[in-house]
Order: sequence, then C-alpha cells, then structure tokens
Amino acid sequence: MANGKPGADSSMPVTNQVSGSGLIDLAKTLYGETPVFWGRYFTSVAAGGLVEYRHLRENQPLRDNQIRVLPIARQTRNVGGTVAAGSTDAERNAEDLIVTFGADYLASQGGRFFMFLDVEGSPSLSSDYYTGWAQALETHSASLTAGRVSLLPCLYAARGDTPSWLALASAVSNGAQCMGAWVARYPQPGCHPLPDWNDTVVLPATTIPCRVLIWQYAGDCNGNGGFDCNQTNPSINLQADLLNFLILPPDVTAIIT
Repeated sequence: MANGKPGADSSMPVTNQVSGSGLIDLAKTLYGETPVFWGRYFTSVAAGGLVEYRHLRENQPLRDNQIRVLPIARQTRNVGGTVAAGSTDAERNAEDLIVTFGADYLASQGGRFFMFLDVEGSPSLSSDYYTGWAQALETHSASLTAGRVSLLPCLYAARGDTPSWLALASAVSNGAQCMGAWVARYPQPGCHPLPDWNDTVVLPATTIPCRVLIWQYAGDCNGNGGFDCNQTNPSINLQADLLNFLILPPDVTAIIT
C-alpha cells in the first residue's frame, strides 16, 4: 500500500522541549523528513495558555521549516449542542485565526483555508451544532475581512465515533458544507514512522460526505508535551487538495527588516 506525507499536531507550541529537543526536530527524526503540516488550536482571541497557537513563538520555526499550520477549532465540550452554540463558537474561532495571522496576510496567501472542528467523542457531534458552526465559520470570516478570507469547515473525529459521522452526514444533507475529514485511529501502540495507508483501517464504517484527507495514526509521541503522528491520504493531490488550504506562517525576519 502507498504512504502519504507526514504531519503532526500538538497541544504545546512546536518550540516545546522534550528530552532536550524541540518538537519539530523530534518529528524530523521520527519520520526521516519534515512534516508538511502541524495542527494547532484556535479557540478565541481571549483564550490563553500554551494549548492555543502562540504565533510569536511558533511562526518563525514553522516558516523556516516550510511547515504549514493546520487550524483546529477547540471547544470539545460544546460540540453536542445547538445551532446557536455552534454559530457562537465559530465566530470566536474565525476571529482568533484572523487576528493571529492578519487579514491582509491571509488574503495574500490565497484567502481560503481549512479549519477542522475537534470532536473527541465525549460528547459526540450533533447535526445542529455542526450546521451552526460550519455556516457561521464561512460567513463570519468573510464578514470580518470584507470577503477577502473564507474559512472552510472540516471535521476531526475518531474512526469509531459513528454518531459524529452520522451527525456530519445529516448536517451536510441539510445544506452544511464539509471540505474534508481527519480521522483518528491508532491500530498499534506507541509512536512510529508512517504505516501503510489502508482504507479498511482508516475510513469510518459509515459513509461520510467528504474525503478523508488525513489519518492520525498515533498519539502522544515522546510522551506528555510531545506530538501526535499523522499522514496525508496518498490518493489526494497533496498540494491542490490540502496544502493550498493550510497556512504557511509569515516570515517574521522579513517583516523586521
């Protein structure tokens, strides 16, 4: 079977040190190459802590390594809620990402970017919440930027979380959009280089209304404070179908000079 390209995500900044090494260097060592993306969290402008993307620390090392940011919307306790709750959270997610990178910069990079809603299974996703979140994510990002930036809804969930995948299908059948799925399934313990991609292992048991773009195949590599292991779907056009919709951070050194 074919392999995709490696990616990573973490609940700590990429500059976090584990056993004396930064996360990017640890990922390079594991994969034998540089990850093509790094997933980080965006909740709201007011959210603090290191779980949130810290652009002053992370922009430059990611830029230097040509690693794109994959934005994750993080409000996992809310995802079983109402249309109104989804809409409110989406507005906060959109504001966070646009303030972080700036509307002008995002527009200069193409203006259309994926954001993955983080669903951890407790609770599972509701159709109402996803509908409100997906619709508001697009409309509010466009409103904030005079139409120059559009954030496009995607979903992260465990392969076995069938209620969430069914909720997604219901929301899409009623007019919501899903631009891609990111599936978590860990077939073997521990962190390790890319396994062979196998649709029977990765794809949810129920039919879903969007392509699976990424497989998260291992978690907590290098322990607490490390990163999760991912690979891109080898059957997609990596650049056109995924990387063009992720964010290469600005070059801070170029801005300073």
